[in-house]
Amino acid sequence: MQENIKSRIYYLRKKILRHNNLYYDKNNPEISDGGYDNLVKELEQLERENPIFDSSASPTQQVSGFVSSSFEQIKHSSPMLSLDNTYSQEETKKWYNKIEKSLNNKTIEFAIEPKIDGVSASLTYINGILTVGATRGDGEVGEDITENIKMIQNIPHKLKIYNPRFFELRGEVYINKTDFEELNEEILNFEGQKFANPRNAASGSLRQKNPQITAKRKLNFFVHSFGKIYGKQFQKQSDFLQYCKDCGFQLQDDFKICYSLEEIESFMNVMINKRDLLSYEIDGLVIKVNSLQSHQELGYTNKSPRWAIAFKFPAKQTTTILNKICVQVGRTGIITPSAILEPAALAGVTISRATLHNFDEIKRLKINEGDTVLIERAGDVIPKVVKVIKKGVTASKDIFFEPPKICPSCNSKIVKENEKEVAYRCINPECPAQFRRHLIHFAGRNAMDIEGFGEAVIDQLLERERIQILADIYYLSYDDFIGLDLFKEKKTDKLLEAIAVSKKRPLSKLLFALGIRHIGEKASEIIAKKFKNMNALFNANIEDFTKIHEIGNVLAVSLKNFFTNESVYHLIDSLIKTGVNMIEPESAQADDKFNNKIFVLTGELTNFAREQAVKTIKALGGKVTASVSKKTDYILAGINAGLKLKKAKELNVKIINETEFEGLISKNNNSI
Repeated sequence: MQENIKSRIYYLRKKILRHNNLYYDKNNPEISDGGYDNLVKELEQLERENPIFDSSASPTQQVSGFVSSSFEQIKHSSPMLSLDNTYSQEETKKWYNKIEKSLNNKTIEFAIEPKIDGVSASLTYINGILTVGATRGDGEVGEDITENIKMIQNIPHKLKIYNPRFFELRGEVYINKTDFEELNEEILNFEGQKFANPRNAASGSLRQKNPQITAKRKLNFFVHSFGKIYGKQFQKQSDFLQYCKDCGFQLQDDFKICYSLEEIESFMNVMINKRDLLSYEIDGLVIKVNSLQSHQELGYTNKSPRWAIAFKFPAKQTTTILNKICVQVGRTGIITPSAILEPAALAGVTISRATLHNFDEIKRLKINEGDTVLIERAGDVIPKVVKVIKKGVTASKDIFFEPPKICPSCNSKIVKENEKEVAYRCINPECPAQFRRHLIHFAGRNAMDIEGFGEAVIDQLLERERIQILADIYYLSYDDFIGLDLFKEKKTDKLLEAIAVSKKRPLSKLLFALGIRHIGEKASEIIAKKFKNMNALFNANIEDFTKIHEIGNVLAVSLKNFFTNESVYHLIDSLIKTGVNMIEPESAQADDKFNNKIFVLTGELTNFAREQAVKTIKALGGKVTASVSKKTDYILAGINAGLKLKKAKELNVKIINETEFEGLISKNNNSI
């Protein structure tokens, strides 16, 4: 038994040290942060329960880091330690209680701020001038990256106030989410290997041999810790941070002083919900005793201060095995690959499926079934595969999943219509998978708006073979619905009424509902107003379409291809036989002063639903925008109107209330 424990401890130490090297030196981790944390937690528990195998060489007893021989070495004025972690509120409570007991249960202030997912760095100022920048390295010695540090725009080269003879501070170098995405896009354009996450991007950018490359990477810096200063003293962590702000450093907005465990836990919950709204990545919160005197009383372990802890959020990335790649057929026939995964816990949920975007992405990743992959989930976004960590046992690194040659739904040929596009598609208009999604789109709110005709209803009707073509919707009867799940008399009557009402929708809604490639809701409105009826569209040529200012050649070709397709002719003919409207009604004519006038709505409307007011304005030839500018003609102000109303007054925009608006749209009112 003891030998088994000893072997496991030695195995974990070796594995963790290897991952440390990949993470800190190579910037190319083969394991997620959550996976790494799990290894460390297991090792800590085994060492705690088996002190006979204790060793000062264990990674649990050392500051994680690495000093590369590629850079000059810098000795820190005081050790740059790492923080112990907690992974739950219960673990944080245990740490809090230990602090209270150690400080004799006196009232304690805690300074809390987000834990930036970046790279630690030390800055040294001599007589107020930035002189040295260094990585954390192994905690005692770091790498001299002074020239690269000077390329970070929000790090002052000279302190704005009092210039101490010596001042060392610590902070985090990071890259914003949008800049990270742009950097990876740029790297892909040059066929390089993109960074797995913003932390790796910041580390790789900070340790460039050419400072000009670092300058282009849009790095930022947040100060968070005190190193050493001559000639000045601080009583609290918050005092130190305020001093740094006065010196010209940027601090995080989400900084809070808490006086109880309840306040700490409340702030934890706030930041867990807020993390995805921030412009930069955070992976937890750092909780520190605010009093610097208490820091001295509490002291340090070999690698960490006892007066601070890092509360780690659920990981956004983890590794798992890609069991299978499946493909789905979209409404427009596009074939989309997705990954079926070995279930893995991620960001508080179990993930068993992730998107692969398209087949070009599969080729870039060189991914195949059986590979170990890194997956990522941000907020409520669908999980995605970031990179291949390890190829499957039988797979070569140059072999990847190829696009299918036939449609998985109808066995028709799959083609890539344009080499400039990434999409492969099934070109069979009667493909069952496309038809289902087409039905969902056709009945949608912005299309034919058949309320109650959702996916669950459509799936049951398709299963019972009650719908073969779109026109079958309008032949459905009471008996077709009454037997469906959750359908009773009232619900059935309501849905039949909604189907009947949808026949009267204008041509613009029908055009959008038909799902013509490249033709969205706005384009459908423009086309319908121009051609007035379906017959004119069938008789139009490409030149007729391109005469419309908003319709370019791509849209014109798409329209012409659609209306010359024989299956479309039969589709429209079948809809006409059911009584579906094929005409765009003439817009109500208003005074010329109303045409093309720009409206902005603000506040709560009581006489109109906001959507109804918007439709009325558009029907009368006006336009509705979201923001107020000098070009705005009217602002319709309801109850509790706010900043838009204020701006309208500043710009002298005409302000009207609901009563005045009713007068404007009245058929008998020509004073618009």
